[in-house]
Amino acid sequence: MSQKDIDQIDQKLDKSRMREKDRDTLKVIESVFDFQTSMLIVKLMNKGILKEIGFVVSTGKEANVYHAYGPKNEELAIKIYRTTTADFKRNWMYVEGDPRFKRYKKGTYAFIYTWAKKEFKNLQRMNKANVRVPVPVIVSKNVLVMEFIGKKETAAPLLKDVAIKKPQKVYSTVVEYIFRLYEEGKLVHADLSEYNILYYNKEPIFIDVSQSVLLDHPHAAVFLYRDISNINRYFSSLGVQIMTNDELYENITNSEPSPKVKAIEI
Repeated sequence: MSQKDIDQIDQKLDKSRMREKDRDTLKVIESVFDFQTSMLIVKLMNKGILKEIGFVVSTGKEANVYHAYGPKNEELAIKIYRTTTADFKRNWMYVEGDPRFKRYKKGTYAFIYTWAKKEFKNLQRMNKANVRVPVPVIVSKNVLVMEFIGKKETAAPLLKDVAIKKPQKVYSTVVEYIFRLYEEGKLVHADLSEYNILYYNKEPIFIDVSQSVLLDHPHAAVFLYRDISNINRYFSSLGVQIMTNDELYENITNSEPSPKVKAIEI
């Protein structure tokens, strides 16, 4: 048998393995997702945005995150928002006051698609403001594709699950990101805590930003004060020297927090 014959056999085996891998991937898709979501993922694969989808990275009330690979074998994360959940009802206020989504349609499906699009736009804006977040790739209805934070299929841990060696430095970085978010991104995270920050390569990374609002949102000030309170509470528990909630709020906004803002009645 010649080397050419051997090469041809190897090529056929490779193609066979690829088809088998594709079938396995489709089985995963069909077994986990509803029909409409499955079709969206297949379309993204046909467009060359996704190569394959694998394991669950995290699960939540509103969405699950899956590990995937892109066309150049780059690691990606796919966030899929559930189309059957009642939890979105409490999130109307984060969209209703956002001028970017004045014309969103009523209804559960329409809202979920808007919610996914809102996270995509917020990630774009935060990335542009030099706040470390997963870099967004594309959003299609209830499917958001973005950068995978981690390496070799190992996801970065949440801040709450890490024994930080230099918490004072990490606190300073988180505070700097809040500043940048406000001044350059014109945004407030609105749900910032140790549960929505990843820790990777000794750096904090903000995640879960669907609810993040522009500064002209009617509750932006209250959300900002709540973010500050959460961050100060957590880092204070680590023995970090923190600014008071009022001091940090005033430094960011150049104004004192009102009693209404400090009440955090949202």
